[in-house]
Amino acid sequence: MSEPTPILELRGITKTFGDKVANEDISLSFLPGRVHAIVGENGAGKTTLVNMISGNLQPDLGTIFFDGAEATVENPNRADELGIGMVHQHFKLVPSLTVAANIFLGKELTTGMGRLDQKGMQSKVRELAERFGLAIDPDDRVEDLSVGERQRVEILKALSHDTRLLILDEPTAVLTPAEAGELFIVVRQLAERGCAIVFISHKLGEVLAIADDISVIRDGRVVGTQPAAGLTQTDIATMMVGRDVLLRIKHTPADPRDEVLSVEDLSAVDARGIIALKGVSLSIRRGEVVGIAGVEGNGQSELTSAIAGMIDVPRGTIRISGTDVTRATVAKRREIGLAYVPEDRHEEGAGPGLSIAENIAATKLRAPLVRFGWLSLAKMRELSQKLIAMFDVRGATPTTKIGELSGGNMQKVIIAREFTSDPELLVISQPTRGVDVGAMEFVHNSIVAARDRGAGVLLVSADLGEVMSLSDRLLVMFRGEFIAEFTQDNMSETAVGLAMAGTRPTPEALAEAVAEHARVADELGLDTSAVSLVEASAESATVTESVRVAAPEFDTSAISIRDSREPRGQFFASFASRAFESAKQPVIAVLVALVIGVFVILAIGKNPFEAYVALFTSGWRESFGISNIVATFIPLAVISAATIVSFRAGFFNIGAEGQLYFGAFFGAIAGVASNGLPPFTVMLIVMVVGSLAGAAWGLLPGWLFAYWRVNIIVTTLLLSEVAKLVTRYLVTGPFKDPTAGYEASEKLPEGVQFTMFSPEYGIGPDLILALLAAVGIALLLGRTRWGLKVKQLGEMSRFAQYTGVSVKAMSIQVMMLSGAVAGFTGALLVLGPNGDRFIQAFSPGYGFLAITVALLARLNPWASLVAALFYATMMAGSTGLQEIDVPFPVVNVLQGIIIIAITATFVWNRKKKRVAVPASAVTERGAA
Repeated sequence: MSEPTPILELRGITKTFGDKVANEDISLSFLPGRVHAIVGENGAGKTTLVNMISGNLQPDLGTIFFDGAEATVENPNRADELGIGMVHQHFKLVPSLTVAANIFLGKELTTGMGRLDQKGMQSKVRELAERFGLAIDPDDRVEDLSVGERQRVEILKALSHDTRLLILDEPTAVLTPAEAGELFIVVRQLAERGCAIVFISHKLGEVLAIADDISVIRDGRVVGTQPAAGLTQTDIATMMVGRDVLLRIKHTPADPRDEVLSVEDLSAVDARGIIALKGVSLSIRRGEVVGIAGVEGNGQSELTSAIAGMIDVPRGTIRISGTDVTRATVAKRREIGLAYVPEDRHEEGAGPGLSIAENIAATKLRAPLVRFGWLSLAKMRELSQKLIAMFDVRGATPTTKIGELSGGNMQKVIIAREFTSDPELLVISQPTRGVDVGAMEFVHNSIVAARDRGAGVLLVSADLGEVMSLSDRLLVMFRGEFIAEFTQDNMSETAVGLAMAGTRPTPEALAEAVAEHARVADELGLDTSAVSLVEASAESATVTESVRVAAPEFDTSAISIRDSREPRGQFFASFASRAFESAKQPVIAVLVALVIGVFVILAIGKNPFEAYVALFTSGWRESFGISNIVATFIPLAVISAATIVSFRAGFFNIGAEGQLYFGAFFGAIAGVASNGLPPFTVMLIVMVVGSLAGAAWGLLPGWLFAYWRVNIIVTTLLLSEVAKLVTRYLVTGPFKDPTAGYEASEKLPEGVQFTMFSPEYGIGPDLILALLAAVGIALLLGRTRWGLKVKQLGEMSRFAQYTGVSVKAMSIQVMMLSGAVAGFTGALLVLGPNGDRFIQAFSPGYGFLAITVALLARLNPWASLVAALFYATMMAGSTGLQEIDVPFPVVNVLQGIIIIAITATFVWNRKKKRVAVPASAVTERGAA
């Protein structure tokens, strides 16, 4: 008998993201009536492949055939038309809508009058449910359904358009064993009806239990496709990793000692304000692993977050090592001995925009990495190199941004950081989610090693096999409560599965469950009777790898790392290369602006070449022009550094102009009030008071944001205008100088002004102080503990809080420092050659221009000096433009175009980053 025509055939499919090859020359066939499993390590390219099949991505090379004819799946709608359906691991349902409304969302049935045909959709859903054996009520709201029932809705949604090929991505990740068994029956029934099933899972036992054919992908290539019959989990794992892998760890007895964690009557709500924990109590002793099993969404996340200090709890008590930490900060809990591996590594466990070295140091900001607040970059590099080697973080160096790693490698970095902190209490949530099978054995043994060293371990995992094999005691959560507790003596997957579904494992319930499992196993053709589906799949896989391997030691001193410092000549070459790479986009943005400016200048009938020569050279031809350049460079250099501080923290602070005004005004008034003191003392008073005034005006929006979450853009913009109005009132009223013919304060005392080194060129102490301030800011951000905390805050996620940073305190500190530096700049201008008093019209908008300087410098405080000089040259050159009859507003036009162009590069980089990350990262939470 000839082999049937494949429903879908891939020939030579290749997909790249930048320099990364996600899929290379992949050829596969999916036959009707067969379940075809695709397995591989995290980042191997599985999800990229199925996203091309489902129309979410397009291949760069290769051909897709559907029913033997070449087909282009340009988008998901085209996939629907062809009969390709996909059920994602994370459901894409609208909870407030009914089952029928969700299934027909975007393709609603209507009556002849154009109204929704509710009855028609309900009837169609009933027909589909009956045809495929998926019991569901089309009138039920999705929010009222169990997780298993929601998955049925997803499957019906995928089958609602005559689906002939169904892709299931990690379908059992959030199901109980019983629900997984029911799903497998449905999958087998669909296959019997002629549907081709693509099954993606990291649970090798499940793969062997359901699949007819298994394809293994490694490093983007298919390394083999074989019938499932006769294969073992070891065979598959070896193909996936390329070496022998120990799949399971044999449980060894614990030696529990005194209590390290006590949770009493704890209640909490989730992000929606719904009660997630209902008076739970928990005790963990040193030297034991306590596991928590349960379908995701039953309060496990809120429990670990509450213990770690990530959320507030309205009721209950938490004690770590005997200390009440219920109201303690994350930092305090970490000091006591908490280490925490969260389930959400992107938003909580890591700062994607920071390097691996910075991520590792984030929770270790003490000796030897930090001395007197100063970061030791050499020690940071050495530690991160050792942990990269110890935990096999592939393709990474200390300077690699952690967000560029695959999900599995990112998880390894987080585990490395937390496990090597010598914790008293180790809280781990989903430790191997997205981690390849080769790394799982290391993670599992690391957990046991931490236990054996005396740490108490709280383990939360959606992988039932994992949490059962590692736990000395196992608690099951259901709807915010512990419904059952097991030890290694009475733990079974049948009993645990019952508890996960909300049924207490009584003898009667267990007997009924055993009978149900036997029925499921019989329908699936598994040779087993009184065992659960997962146990059956394990038996059918003939797993014999249940041995104990040596536990890892976390003493990094045992690891020798060769000196990776580059030779001096190579270092400078590397530095120049990095500088060029950083400057490339800003330079392109400026060139684009200048090209557009050519057409603007031509439009007004002038010669662009002459205009640009005048713009960029006229200021440097004479001493007067150089003096103007210096006078403009000083405020732009310092205020842009102040702006970079707040921008790096994630705050779009546009209030520097107001802080500049307050610094200049109050500094000048303080100087006038200090008449009689030595001139040098008065100058110090002017600078100190100016800085304090700016800091106070920065404190206000910082405090409003920290405690009331008031938008900083709004507050800083409003307060900037308020500051200018207040100073105008004061210099035209109480502090007016009646002898001045303009809005100004009284003059500073005689001699209270900087003595210029070169009056002709405008070079004096103010330039030196400005450079020192800018360099100081650069060093503060790049070389200090405080600066690293600013970067952590700037990740705009929960990462800063997770590492122990006080988000409220840091928000206020950042805004105060930013304001203080802007206020200091105002004081410099009062003391400078063009000052000697506060003048209301002293600023042409330095605070706002500094934003463009900061953006052009790409928030690099060192580069901001160059950007400030560029802008100062343009502004000074405007006089030369007017001499050739080119109006001054042309400069404003160029500045505006530069802002647009540099902003476009930020948008482009963000988009490119999203695309460059392999599509597997989008659904990596289950795509092992």
